[in-house]
Amino acid sequence: MTRNSKFFLSSFYPLLDFVLASVFAYFSPYIANLIAPLFGWAGGAHFNLLTASPFLAGVALVAVPIILRQVGFYHKQNMQRVGNALRQLGVFAVYYCCASAIYLSVEEIPPFYSHTLLVNMVGIPLVVFIRYLLVRWRNLSRNNPEEFRRQIILAGSEDAVEKGWNSYPEYWRRNFNVVGRISSGDDTERVQQLIQNHSVNGLYVFGGLSAYHDFENVIVQCEVQGIDVNLILGDRMGTSLRADVNEIGENRMIVISSTPVYSWSRLLKAVIDRIVALIILICSSPLWLVAAVGIKISDPKGPVFFRQRRSGVYGRVFHMWKFRSMYVDAEARLEEVKAKYGNEMNGPIFKLTNDPRVFKFGHFIRKTSIDELPQLLNILCGDMSIVGPRPLPVYETEAFPKIEHRRRLSVKPGLTCFWQIEDRSDNGDFDNMVGKDLRYIDEWSLWLDVKLFFRTIPAVLFRKGAK
Repeated sequence: MTRNSKFFLSSFYPLLDFVLASVFAYFSPYIANLIAPLFGWAGGAHFNLLTASPFLAGVALVAVPIILRQVGFYHKQNMQRVGNALRQLGVFAVYYCCASAIYLSVEEIPPFYSHTLLVNMVGIPLVVFIRYLLVRWRNLSRNNPEEFRRQIILAGSEDAVEKGWNSYPEYWRRNFNVVGRISSGDDTERVQQLIQNHSVNGLYVFGGLSAYHDFENVIVQCEVQGIDVNLILGDRMGTSLRADVNEIGENRMIVISSTPVYSWSRLLKAVIDRIVALIILICSSPLWLVAAVGIKISDPKGPVFFRQRRSGVYGRVFHMWKFRSMYVDAEARLEEVKAKYGNEMNGPIFKLTNDPRVFKFGHFIRKTSIDELPQLLNILCGDMSIVGPRPLPVYETEAFPKIEHRRRLSVKPGLTCFWQIEDRSDNGDFDNMVGKDLRYIDEWSLWLDVKLFFRTIPAVLFRKGAK
């Protein structure tokens, strides 16, 4: 990605979509009148939200690029597949539909005004989609004249350069003229000749972070002349990595991260977690009483709650709460049960369908997931989230067979995630579980959390995989 494309991604296209949405909103009353006969709508006075309520209209229109960014519409510079773009715009329309429904529920307006809102809800995504198609078509068909292309040098071993450069899409490569290729053995004088003879304004270094040391002199040579240096991380480092630059005083550091970056979305997630947890806790309070009574009747010697050391973010230990579903000596009998009945999960996690340590009422609260309700207290305390990889006992995370498995600890654990919805105890493959958790980390967005939360409801109601 060049600095110019970064500008378009972060500024130009969101601003353009804001302008297009504003123009459409201004003319939407006239469009509503124009199509009214087609749908049997009664005509009405022109209601223009921009003039009737400038503040409300301004908030609604500013929200357009913000929501589009949130659903990932700008992530691939208008080059995502058409189907993906339609899906993202569909999600955007759902957001706007919900906002319009809230507005209509608190504000009584004539039918024609609601028709105008409907036209906006359909028309704005349509206008943005047409803009996306035009930009995408332009990018795919554009063949920049020679004088408008960037003059660049490629650095790296022959195999790394060939494989790396050819991995980029052709429409993007058409923006550049490759005026030279250099290896680590080339001297700086040859590089300087290339720079001066061809007015070079970009250096692309292939081979990962190790290539920085191989071409350190050339990188400094370009830096002092104001030439952009692009260090290609390489496919060995994985597609989940993101790079950023931090400035601390007079020092700079490159931050390479494989987890979601801290953002307004993550801050909002933390707020929503606590709000949703509090609401569920209040609504489920009768179930807490039922669970307490049932546990005491089933095994009166033990406590109602069960507290266990679990691994939180980066393995930080916290105490997770559940309603007790096992006899009080369950922890002491774990190795005995493993030896006698085996394990339905491969890897370090222990799962057993008919675990003899679980008393009768315990089976019921497990199948209905009532035993998980006390974890709402962990969410309110900030140790867990509503959505995230399930927190595992400390002794299980210490037994991970690969260090790569620990990346599931890089985000806050949660009540539900892909595995709880799609597999749960129906699939005993440990690698499958970790793979789904890493998929959640790599694909995380606030919208993904919303989808997984609502997918959890039928999974709980129909007891999918619960044992």
